[in-house]
Amino acid sequence: MTIRIEASAAAPGVATGPAWRYPRRPTQEETAAEHDRQQSSRGAVRPKLTEVQAIAAVTDAAHRAADQLTALADRLSEAGRRDDAGIFGAQAMMATDTALLDEAIRRVRAGMDPVEAVAESATAAAEMLAAVDDELLSARAADIRDVGARIGRILRGEQPELPERPSIAVADDLPPSVTAEIPAGFLRGVALAGGSRTAHAVILARGLGIPAVVGAAGLLEAVDAATDAAVAAGSPAPLTIAVDGSRGEILLEPSDDDLGILRGRADALAKRTRRAAALRDRPGATADGERVPLVANIGTPDDAPRALEAGAEGVGLFRTEFLYMKRQTPPTEHEQMLAYRRVMTAFGPDRPVVIRLADIGGDKGIPYLGLPAEANPYLGGRATRLADRPHDLLRTQLRAIWQAGALAEVTPHVMAPMVATVADVKLLQQLRDEARDDLRSKKLPCARKIVTGIMVEIPSAAILAAELAQMVDFFSIGTNDLMQYLMAADRGNASLGSLQDALHPSVLRTIAGVIHGADSAGIPVAVCGELAGDPAGALVLVGLGVDELSADAGSLDGIRAALAAVTRAELDDLSTRALASVDAESVRAIVAPYLARLTD
Repeated sequence: MTIRIEASAAAPGVATGPAWRYPRRPTQEETAAEHDRQQSSRGAVRPKLTEVQAIAAVTDAAHRAADQLTALADRLSEAGRRDDAGIFGAQAMMATDTALLDEAIRRVRAGMDPVEAVAESATAAAEMLAAVDDELLSARAADIRDVGARIGRILRGEQPELPERPSIAVADDLPPSVTAEIPAGFLRGVALAGGSRTAHAVILARGLGIPAVVGAAGLLEAVDAATDAAVAAGSPAPLTIAVDGSRGEILLEPSDDDLGILRGRADALAKRTRRAAALRDRPGATADGERVPLVANIGTPDDAPRALEAGAEGVGLFRTEFLYMKRQTPPTEHEQMLAYRRVMTAFGPDRPVVIRLADIGGDKGIPYLGLPAEANPYLGGRATRLADRPHDLLRTQLRAIWQAGALAEVTPHVMAPMVATVADVKLLQQLRDEARDDLRSKKLPCARKIVTGIMVEIPSAAILAAELAQMVDFFSIGTNDLMQYLMAADRGNASLGSLQDALHPSVLRTIAGVIHGADSAGIPVAVCGELAGDPAGALVLVGLGVDELSADAGSLDGIRAALAAVTRAELDDLSTRALASVDAESVRAIVAPYLARLTD
């Protein structure tokens, strides 16, 4: 009997194959053998390493891990997968990062076993990143765990588990390096019980054209139960699993009818992908020529080439948190300037780069901030609210942006997150102007002006849209946080999935109000949340009057094709009907016929 499991779509495509469970569950015989081994060794005295030997073992394993990861990065780079190679170049640096190694060595000196010391140190570092209220950065926690696991394997003398045949990977959160080391053709799809769309394993899957789903509650339990049932029935064949990475669907033991439907979906998706890629050199526009700039969300300067290759007309969200994480002191003004200048130069004067001021604090656990623990950090002292405490943090960032704009010979764009009140915007303006005046007084490079905007992601800002619009140059709506605050549903809580669709009419009506407020002041509105990267969401947003869409580079082809298939009049009708709906499912049903044109 077919078992269907709902998940979140993460990488488009359809695939079917035997399930490969990571980490592999030991058989009953293996479990019994391990039990016997432990029993027989209880009385034996294991040789204990001296402190010096243990520290040397950890250090050596870390450097061997770095060498392996560097070799993996080189192999991917030679294969033309430079973006993927960058993932493992960064992991190689993590392996020998002093923060990780020093903490592991501290634990060894306290008497802890080397393997355990590395595991606990990596877990602590990963938990710090996982707490970040930014999907892209929190997903990097998987990289820390991956590096820690690799060092642990080296210490134990073990090799990574890899599939022995073309398979669908089933895991809680598949380590990125394991994903990359799977032999070519042996990874048909990825199904994760946890994870996120921005996990590196998922990014790797998308780059390889492999379908992936994440957030599949109950997946591991269902796979294990089905496998046990098959073994009990004497079936030698592995469990068959199908993944639809476009719809977010998993099927265990699909029927022949199911397989026929999946083949039809795969053919339709291939046709749609070819059509979308053919439009890459065209600017974003509707079928009747109304321009809708399509820009990219990026997390580091290394993301810029991929965005340009995808036809991005600029950057709508340059996250700057990477500069502040995994270090003991804040980044210097010069360090920041170099990063901002690099991206501005890459895009040039005609493709604006919008830099988001650092959304850190509260939940981030960054030691050098010295912030107190908070019961609810997501609603606490973070982002722009930090300006009242370590005042120079944001002033320094703004000085770096002013200088980068001057040196790159472009007009910088900046926006502030977590803006809730008129006072927040006044503070932003004050800090911006103080940074400019300071540079000019010191005769340092300084751009002529900064185009200043705010993120609208807090309901109070949405309600005050008309007033705030009089004070800034643009709005950028962060639909991820706006949705979770409006619906009172933590977007990291998989059990609240039914409340986490930003196409819910309550979110759309709020966005419509923000657009109305912006129109009263004549300023543009962009959307930089996940909804902008969803073709269905893109059509509704442009119908509501959004001027610009900012999404991951990998989503731009699909958005461009969706817009090119509809007229302004159709979008007006679509948005009117969407606003009158009562749930997200109804909105998606309204949009579906327009998206179906892409495969006609």
